[in-house]
Amino acid sequence: MKRVFEKKPVLFFVIPLVIFFLIGCALLYFAVLKVELIPFYGWILIGAFIIIPMLLIYGFVFGFSPGKAVASNRNQLAFSPDGINFEMVLFDCSCFIKWNSIDTIIYSDSRNEDYAEYIIFVNELPICIQKENPWWPNRLFPYQQKHHKIRIKSDAVNFKALPDQLEKYLRSKVSFEFKDSRKGTLIDSKTFIEGNIQTTSEHWKPTRNYEPFEMIYDKYNRTVHDIEKRDGAI
Repeated sequence: MKRVFEKKPVLFFVIPLVIFFLIGCALLYFAVLKVELIPFYGWILIGAFIIIPMLLIYGFVFGFSPGKAVASNRNQLAFSPDGINFEMVLFDCSCFIKWNSIDTIIYSDSRNEDYAEYIIFVNELPICIQKENPWWPNRLFPYQQKHHKIRIKSDAVNFKALPDQLEKYLRSKVSFEFKDSRKGTLIDSKTFIEGNIQTTSEHWKPTRNYEPFEMIYDKYNRTVHDIEKRDGAI
């Protein structure tokens, strides 16, 4: 369960909201059976239990501000000589990871997910600072990095820049190439033109015998297998 929350932190908010929604549905069911016993304010309360969680769940899953630029709703990575600044939009905070605190960085390309990710093992917890005027749930439950394993998904801005920054600031040779295991052999490709828009549809055969984890950097020259033996499941 802990690993699930690490990979999908939005569940931390969504699951309690789903529980409130189900409570509201149960109250509505019993209220319909006993309509004559429910006062006006009771219907308002029941409606609040149903509508408010629905709106918040929709916001967490699809975003609260559709009118904003797409990039502003994405996590971001920024690099400096001292470390990595990881901005997390959902939690209204940024965590600073020092270069010298990084022991291992593994690239994960799981076919069971719609994204790849970095798994960063640190020997010192990052410094996390909440932004000004955070959303109210983040004021009540400010984000704290409690684990020495940090996951950064591939939808983050500057995600692909990390390997080059490792070579630059840690002076470590990084032999790594981004791959998509779902694109092994191109079976079919079709191009459609509609007006001035050209769209290409590709059908790929996944790579066989692919490795879901690939080592990008390790301070002690260990392999992915060494990390798995030490920590169990990555």
